[in-house]
Amino acid sequence: MTRPGKKTFTGGHMNPVYVHGTAVHKSWADESASLSDLIYRATQDALTAAATDIDQIDSVVLSAHDLVDGRSLSSMVTAPAAGAYLKDEVRLGDDGAMAFVVGAARIRCGESRRSLIAAYGRASEGDQDRISNALFDPFFMRPLALTELSVAALRAGSALGNYAEYSMWRDRASSLRVAQAGGQPGARSAAPYPLLDGELPTWCDLVAVAVLSADPAPVRLRGVGMSTEPYQIGDRDLLALPALRRASRQAFEAGELTIEDVDVLEVDGLTLFDEALALEAVGAAATGAGMRALAERRDVNPDGGFAAGYCAPAMGLVRICSAATRLMSSGAVALATGSSVVAAQSQTAVVLASA
Repeated sequence: MTRPGKKTFTGGHMNPVYVHGTAVHKSWADESASLSDLIYRATQDALTAAATDIDQIDSVVLSAHDLVDGRSLSSMVTAPAAGAYLKDEVRLGDDGAMAFVVGAARIRCGESRRSLIAAYGRASEGDQDRISNALFDPFFMRPLALTELSVAALRAGSALGNYAEYSMWRDRASSLRVAQAGGQPGARSAAPYPLLDGELPTWCDLVAVAVLSADPAPVRLRGVGMSTEPYQIGDRDLLALPALRRASRQAFEAGELTIEDVDVLEVDGLTLFDEALALEAVGAAATGAGMRALAERRDVNPDGGFAAGYCAPAMGLVRICSAATRLMSSGAVALATGSSVVAAQSQTAVVLASA
């Protein structure tokens, strides 16, 4: 049975997907606003950018994490602020890039005509290290006090031990990131060895919103890819990031493009080393040359990336929104990526292009 007026996919034709408007709001411990207030403001700005109103939105896809929000079934409280009241709503406890892919898939198959995608997290409301530790296996990994940052430190140590250029270029790359971020307010965790303060994320309160539709707009979705690695940290290849390699390859194949066609790079990474290794995984830098590429290229995450404000699970959608904004000002092709808990186990890649 189908709902009245609802289109369904019956095979053959697939709808195109366009990005009509985006908004990214960053703040830190704003006592004048609740989390719902922050979500509402970003949602309104995205709708304004898309030249539409909430009555024209027929579906909402949310990316929110109960542990980060500190609220069980947090979307029961926050969904109305994202315009989901009395609408077809889906919530993922995963990265915002994956929510973007789910929303796009629903438009592609005709389940939705115009969808709003929102991802958010308020780092100022909790201890990010304790939150991330709670995501690990409770019997073998959690007692070791593992966190997202400690796994990133293991990855950094492996990179420094295997790639000589990483130690040569890390200071220049981190200085560039800090300069691009421009003193974004927030907080930082203690730096686990061998990471340094300038290589750590700036925790902040984040909301990212995108409006998608099958109707033509300046930015079109060309391809997506998703992949995952084993759950246990010891079973993963921390340097090669194989899930990101597969996800980006899938996205390029779907869009009939290659990394050489990409003009805009927005890669998600928790730390400086995660961003550098991500450049290698997507093919934008040779193996072992990711840190040098990050130090020399000012067009990769020009907002400052991890240093410009970070809070899971919003980051993948932040990168996509940033890519779409850059495409709206110039004709180009963009690759945006998002990584999921635990410790970048799953990866999503999205290829966008000027329509």
